[in-house]
Amino acid sequence: MNGWRIRPGPRSHQAGLGVHVELCAPELRGAALEVLYRRVPASLRERLIIDVLGEAQRGEIDLSGLWVVRHRGSRVMGALLTQVLAGKVAAVWAPEVRPSWRRAKLAAALVRSALIDLTARGIRLAQAVLDESVGPQASRDLKQGGMPRVTELLYLERETSTPMSSAQGAFPRHAALAPCPNMGFDWRPFEPAIETEFRSVLEATYQGSLDMPELEGARDLDDILQGHRSAGRFVAERWRLGRIPGEPEAAAVLLLAEIPHRDVWEIIYLGLTPAARGRGLGREALQHALDLARPHVKRLELAVDLRNIPATRLYQIGGFVLRDRRAVHLAILSEQSPDFPSGI
Repeated sequence: MNGWRIRPGPRSHQAGLGVHVELCAPELRGAALEVLYRRVPASLRERLIIDVLGEAQRGEIDLSGLWVVRHRGSRVMGALLTQVLAGKVAAVWAPEVRPSWRRAKLAAALVRSALIDLTARGIRLAQAVLDESVGPQASRDLKQGGMPRVTELLYLERETSTPMSSAQGAFPRHAALAPCPNMGFDWRPFEPAIETEFRSVLEATYQGSLDMPELEGARDLDDILQGHRSAGRFVAERWRLGRIPGEPEAAAVLLLAEIPHRDVWEIIYLGLTPAARGRGLGREALQHALDLARPHVKRLELAVDLRNIPATRLYQIGGFVLRDRRAVHLAILSEQSPDFPSGI
């Protein structure tokens, strides 16, 4: 991919002309949140900051990845929040900086400093997902800081009560749902006895994948599985391995997770091995997901890379409708990479 690859560096640095970028000290978090939420109406901002600080004090949210840029060690001029997730991944939110003639450079410096620190902590993937509300400047700030925009994610949903045979897509072009093939997967739930087989099939489904191909090789399989386990509530029965009888190379992996406090399950991963693709078996896997979810929840959700045309077509004819779309910015972090440019 075209993203910067970054090498570890200090957890704070001078950015020039009396400007200092650093991890936010606990006593400065209120001032940092004031900047971070500066676009929130003033009537709501104070209450929001009080709530967030209270949640951080109770250990309900983590503000240890809050970065600030200060002028001559005093006034907070900008802030950026990062959060380390399972599987050596970090979420990055777009920086917020007070208006000034160096606003763009200060925003980029916040992003750079955060990425350098995350690399030093062993994180391998930093990702920012932006909705339309943040505006185009947020995307430019992330790009200048080392996180280029790579694609958009489509967030889709459908009712579990609607049979696939009568489902209608909600994209510009509609297609009739062909019947599932006579041959189908023999599905088994995940358990320790099949873990080696499960891992082998999962790895095979990544071959030639069109879903976020930039991530290929960024993390090992253990990290990927750890990330999947942390998505929603993990229940082994809802992780499925599918095999076509008599065809050892044709297989699928389906991972479902419950979303806490919502009447929703999410398809966090659906992948077919190369030998199983192009045969209508994706529809059979979708049907299996619906059958598993229907007795428990009213809705099924998923996210898919806009560029993955076969998958978007599958979900279209499977009755999924568009709920949201968001831009994705990525940085692949590597200890062996050349130094990251730090000029401001």
